Amino acid sequence: MTLGSAKLLFLPLLWLVACQPARVPAPSPGPASPATTGAPATPPAATPAPGGAAAPTPKSGSAKAPREDASPGPEAKIGVLAPFSGPYAGHGRAYLDGVNLAVEAAQTAGGKAVAVVPADDKALPEGALIAVRRLDEAEKVNCIVGGFVGGPTWVAALECNWRGVPFLANVAHEPELGSIGPWIFHEGAPPARTAQAAAELATFELRLFRAALLFPQEGDGRLQASEFSARIAALGGRIVASEAFAPGTTDFTAPVRRLAGANPDVLYLPIDTETMRLVLPALVVEGLEARLIGVAAWNSSRFLSQCGGDLEGALVPDTELGGEDRAALGRFESAYRARHGEAPSRFAAAGYIAGQRVLEAMAARGSERAALQAELAARTAARRAQTTAPRFLVVKQGALKSFPTP
Repeated sequence: MTLGSAKLLFLPLLWLVACQPARVPAPSPGPASPATTGAPATPPAATPAPGGAAAPTPKSGSAKAPREDASPGPEAKIGVLAPFSGPYAGHGRAYLDGVNLAVEAAQTAGGKAVAVVPADDKALPEGALIAVRRLDEAEKVNCIVGGFVGGPTWVAALECNWRGVPFLANVAHEPELGSIGPWIFHEGAPPARTAQAAAELATFELRLFRAALLFPQEGDGRLQASEFSARIAALGGRIVASEAFAPGTTDFTAPVRRLAGANPDVLYLPIDTETMRLVLPALVVEGLEARLIGVAAWNSSRFLSQCGGDLEGALVPDTELGGEDRAALGRFESAYRARHGEAPSRFAAAGYIAGQRVLEAMAARGSERAALQAELAARTAARRAQTTAPRFLVVKQGALKSFPTP
């Protein structure tokens, strides 16, 4: 059984168990509480999905009819599911900043009034479940964006699909997430495909066949290292050195020295930016001269502004954004710098792109959930049809530039 199929079997069971407390008998008739007042629940009508298939109607009672309220207020609500407490809180706040800036830019341009509603999933499955329920039942959001950590994101996606709430996840590296159902949308190149593309770049394009790796013992980095190694071998290359490090490692002198001793042509580093800040001094001290290939997390203005000098010539996967997205991100970066006095992180950029995706879909077809689902499905399918293998950029003078392959 593959890791992906195991997730698909295990996580629905986790979700069903977590859902049990909410399936209690209805209370006896009496005065309505604030949590139960409002229009009766009516599921959204089935909407044709790309290819002619109709999106299934969510379970009765899960999706609520729009409220008719004479008081002024937002025309739509976007829920932001992210960790706002715990070790990932900074990433969650950055993502929320990005969504807010996307909404402000749209409203400045004459778009509809949209409220942004944050919900803390605490990077825990039960936290994600509670947060989604609140965003649906209490806040009545039109859609949800976010999803950072694998397990909580899967639970959130299962709950959103059951309730008929569009959910756009563009941070967690979970390529099978979209298979949960028609209300779930996932963006981002799967880590395994990006690792294979890195191996193809090294062999096909650069003609470098002596490869080395430095990677974490756990998580996506280990998966990427395995995929890179297998693809290198299949293309006639050879892994001359490989070093895995434990979580919490801070001194990389010894493993980098061993890598340098193998004299590789290319060094693959599926490592997050925080760890790379610790790895770079060892690379400089040991004088390792191999071509460096990193991961999409390095595609961060903040990281490159701080460490770009030591990464000169390194190759980094593009974020796979089209021309319009790149132009929008340029405007976003300027606005973010003006507000915060620093370059945005990749999480802030991801939040901006997610907000932009949803706002464009609302502008095209309206903010009602079923209409949003149909529009997001059409746009996601169109982007996937245009996507090829990830292309790479090169670090030059602390910034990413186009890389002209031979």
